[in-house]
Amino acid sequence: ADAYLHHHVVFSDHKFYEREKNWWSPMKPKGANRGVSFGAGTESRGTRQAFPSPYRFTTVKGEDSLIANVHIINTRSMEARDAHKCLECPCSSEDRMLGGNDDNVTALFSAVVPRKGSENHCNSFLLAEDNTSCSPSAYFGGLYCCEDGEYCMDAFKDDVPDKPEKSTYHLRYTIEYEPVSRDTKPLYLAACCDATGDVDLPGNIEYDIPQCAPGGEDEDCVHVLETTQTLHGASSDVFGTGGSRSEEDKYVEVVYMVGHLHRGGISVALYLNDTELLCESLPTYGSGEPGEIGNEPGYINSMSSCTFDPPLVLRTTEKIRVVGKYNSSEPHQGVMSLFYIAVSDMPQEPEDVRSRTHGGSVLVATAVGLALLAAILHWRRYDKRRQYDAVDTSINIEV
Repeated sequence: ADAYLHHHVVFSDHKFYEREKNWWSPMKPKGANRGVSFGAGTESRGTRQAFPSPYRFTTVKGEDSLIANVHIINTRSMEARDAHKCLECPCSSEDRMLGGNDDNVTALFSAVVPRKGSENHCNSFLLAEDNTSCSPSAYFGGLYCCEDGEYCMDAFKDDVPDKPEKSTYHLRYTIEYEPVSRDTKPLYLAACCDATGDVDLPGNIEYDIPQCAPGGEDEDCVHVLETTQTLHGASSDVFGTGGSRSEEDKYVEVVYMVGHLHRGGISVALYLNDTELLCESLPTYGSGEPGEIGNEPGYINSMSSCTFDPPLVLRTTEKIRVVGKYNSSEPHQGVMSLFYIAVSDMPQEPEDVRSRTHGGSVLVATAVGLALLAAILHWRRYDKRRQYDAVDTSINIEV
C-alpha cells in the first residue's frame, strides 16, 4: 500500500466545550476543545460502532463542524519489511542525536523531550522491565518521533526527488443521526483504559515489545501487559474526551466497549475484580493480496467489540484489570493496548441496582432455586415424620 493510516481522532471546537480546551490528549490538534465519539486507527475501517436505543452521542445547538487529527504515513515504493518498520515511527536523525548507525541512540533532541515528558506515566510493570518507551533517554520510536513532515527512516531521505509527487487521500464516514428526544440518554467516553497506566498514573499511551528469546516456543513469544484501573480514574483520555476527572463513586451504565491494538496485537481484555471477563476485543488481520485495499495482509482491519443491551451497570471506582497481549517473535515499538468505553450517567439507586443487569439474572435464579429447594426438603421431612411411630414419653432412654 502507498499509505498507512496510523490514527484519526475527531474533535469539536464548539465554544460549549471551551472549558475542556486545556485538557491534555496526545493527539489533540490546536484549536480543538473536546473529542467526540469516533476515531481510532486503521482497524476502524471494519469496526462499526452502533449503540442500542436510547443511548446516543449527542451534539449541542450550532455544533455543525468538526476538527480531525489525521495521521498518515507515506509508505510509497517501500518493501513490506521497511513499511512495517516505518509505521511504528522509529526516531530518525530529525529526532535524536545518533551514534554510528540509526540504532545507536544517544539522546533525543531537546525539541522532542518536552513532548515525550518523563517516565512517571508508566506503570510499575513497564518500569520493572526497563521498557524503552518510558524514558526519554531510551526512547527510540513512537508517537513523539512521528511529527508532520518528518522522514520515518533516514535511509529514504536520499531517494526523495526535489519535487516529490503529492498524493491526496480522503477520509469518509457514514454517520446515522436522529433528533434528540426525552428518552435519549447521552453517552460519553470513560477515562479508562490504558494498559500502560494504573489506578494512580494516567498511562504512557504507548510501549515497546521486546523480542522473545530466539528459538522459543510459540507460547513463549507472547508479551503480556497487565494493570488495574478504574472507569473514571487517572487515564489520559487518549481519545480526547471522557467523564469525571476525579474518583467520584457512582453508578454508570456501560453500553459499548472496543479495544485498540497495533500490528502484532493478539488481544486486549477487561476483567472486573480480576477474574470476571467483561470484554475481550480481538483483531482481524487482512488475508488478501499485497495492495488489496481493506484486506492488506499482515495489517489489522477490524476489532471485535462488545455491546451491552441492557447496559452493564458498574461503579466508577470498581477495579478493572486490563490485559494486552502482543506477538513478540519480532520487536515492536510504540504499540498500544487501549479500550474505548461508552458510558451514560444514571439515577443513583441502592446497592441492589446492579441486579438489573450485571449478574442480576444469575442472582435472582439462584435465590429462587434455593427457596424452592428449601421448600421441597421441608415438605419431605414433614411427610416422612408423619409415618413415624409415636414415642412413649413416659419411658426414660439413656444414651
